Amino acid sequence: MKDFENYSDRKTIQTRIRFLCFIGAVILLLSGCAVCMRLTPDRTYSAEERRMLSKRPSLTKKSVMSGKFQRKYETYLSEQFPGRTHFVTLRTRLTRLLGEREANGVYFGKDDYLLERYQTQDFDWKQVRKNVKRTASFLKEYPNADVLFVPVKSSALSQKLPMFAQIGGEAQFFDQVRQQAPRQQQIAVEDVLKAHDSEYIYYRTDHHWTTLGAYYAYEAWAKHMGFTPVPKEQFQVMPVTDTFMGTTYAKVRTGGKADTISLYEQSGDSAFSFDYNMGEFQSDSFYDLSKLEGEDPYSVFFGGNQALVDIRRAEEGTNGKTLLLIKDSFGNCFAPFAARHYARTIVVDLRYVNLPISKLLRVYPADDILILYNSVQFMKDTDIHKLK
Repeated sequence: MKDFENYSDRKTIQTRIRFLCFIGAVILLLSGCAVCMRLTPDRTYSAEERRMLSKRPSLTKKSVMSGKFQRKYETYLSEQFPGRTHFVTLRTRLTRLLGEREANGVYFGKDDYLLERYQTQDFDWKQVRKNVKRTASFLKEYPNADVLFVPVKSSALSQKLPMFAQIGGEAQFFDQVRQQAPRQQQIAVEDVLKAHDSEYIYYRTDHHWTTLGAYYAYEAWAKHMGFTPVPKEQFQVMPVTDTFMGTTYAKVRTGGKADTISLYEQSGDSAFSFDYNMGEFQSDSFYDLSKLEGEDPYSVFFGGNQALVDIRRAEEGTNGKTLLLIKDSFGNCFAPFAARHYARTIVVDLRYVNLPISKLLRVYPADDILILYNSVQFMKDTDIHKLK
């Protein structure tokens, strides 16, 4: 009996020691991470996830009382956590092993597609309403302007979503646009893209549309403008990489299948000349092939997002006019199609231009204006106020 009691006491002691060792290991791990975060400068950009990271939020009485500071600080900690990429990969793989169809805001869809999950509550609807109102006012002020919103992959390719997957927010946004913006200045491409949803119009591992998807939207825009679109058969399709793993893959670090980026080239493309950011540098091509070896191969279009690109072409074969294209990154592979109809095309990204469009138009008078954004990126954009 005494031996049993001694054995029981030893087991209890061993259990307590193991528990204390576990607690000690957790404390050491958290302490080490805290020290590491303190000694390591905050990262502003994640090459693996291809996006900007949250900054340390400012501590104010108002932000604490509203709970805004706590929410932002939680996001900041999660994004600056040492070894975050490895933890994301491990967590996603465990999630998939457990049979889950979604991780970190990404659905694992059919045919190796990774699709972003958007819910109505994910959006700041006050910001959305401001953006729609500002755009509608701009269109009314400039009758020569049109707007084209690109639907997200999850809605354009809804047949790729796993069973019972849901997305929300975009339909309400399109309703607001239809109600507030002049109908004759809206170019709807949702049905156009849906009609080609069996084709390769969006990347499997990235949120962008492919060059083929942009071409179908270009056809719709050209017809709206009264142009004859360049037939697809007249382009030479040039695959430049088949190992592209995009931004959606970067969120989960597993699943999907490598994408192919293709460029559409045509005889006569040598007639274009390009001036970047008001004289920063010049080029003779829509593409920067050196980006294919970098962190983001999608930057092959114009070398990535630029503040302003001034594209000129010999007037032969054009309408002799100037187009102002106000766009997000979805416009990068659309611009080469639209520019073929104009003697001059000014491509502007409001995120990198620190002046309103009205002042820009004094420097670059435009005959036609096109606002082209992905729907979700537009909803979240805080620079739309420059449309004035």
